Amino acid sequence: MIETAVIMAAGKGTRFGSMTETKPKGFIEFKGIPMVVRSIENLISAGIKKIIIGTGYHREWYENLTKKYPQIQTVFSPRYAETNSMETLSRCKDAIGDDDFLLLESDIVYEQKALTALLEDSHPDIMLVTPVTKFQDQYYIGCDEDGFLVKCSTQKEEIIRETGDEPVGELVGIHKISNKFYEDMLAVYEYHQRREEMYHNGDHPEKTGYEFILEDVATWVVPMAGVIDENGKYPTYPSGGLLSARPLYILVKDDLQWYEIDDEKDLEFALSQVVI
Repeated sequence: MIETAVIMAAGKGTRFGSMTETKPKGFIEFKGIPMVVRSIENLISAGIKKIIIGTGYHREWYENLTKKYPQIQTVFSPRYAETNSMETLSRCKDAIGDDDFLLLESDIVYEQKALTALLEDSHPDIMLVTPVTKFQDQYYIGCDEDGFLVKCSTQKEEIIRETGDEPVGELVGIHKISNKFYEDMLAVYEYHQRREEMYHNGDHPEKTGYEFILEDVATWVVPMAGVIDENGKYPTYPSGGLLSARPLYILVKDDLQWYEIDDEKDLEFALSQVVI
């Protein structure tokens, strides 16, 4: 039974302009309630007992939530301005411990049944997907005949080229992650960092979002092939070995009301189109 959730909330939300000058984007209100508060209430109603929030920009807003919600603990990512979400997620390692968890973004609004669908499904690792609903910034998903992730991309053509078929939908931003999958995510992230240190080849792991690491873990067979350190050895993962792919199930929900709100246009669209 999963009782832990992690909310990614370190970003500056610059696309909101003046709306996020003094507060993080998770506190942008959707129909009178901050997006992150809606999410917290959904999580608690779903039986989640520990909510870890990875913070950065205006972290005090999230820290203040701990006064109302004892379930919350915050983890600060000091390099939030120069890194991306995988750095924040890696900072949550100690707080996560050995737990399996739900992984969410702070700038989404959604029906609680999104969480129920993940918690009730027997697959240990799941990416929640819906038919394409966003009018901008879609993140398309392709899977194999068994329903496991093959490709993620902002370009529909890449999905078609990789899978031979149209995308099954778009990323929602809510996932179920086993601790073993998370360990592999940390390992792949470390691999990217080591590769950048060795070759300075522009991989820029500090700009790596968690969604790209999800894809790597789900699709890489031997990600360290050809990467040898100064002693002629492969840089090892924390587990001490090479990584094999760990399947990530794609759960498609075609009746879910949700929206990722990245800017004022998204907010305007969501207020008029999303019924929660």
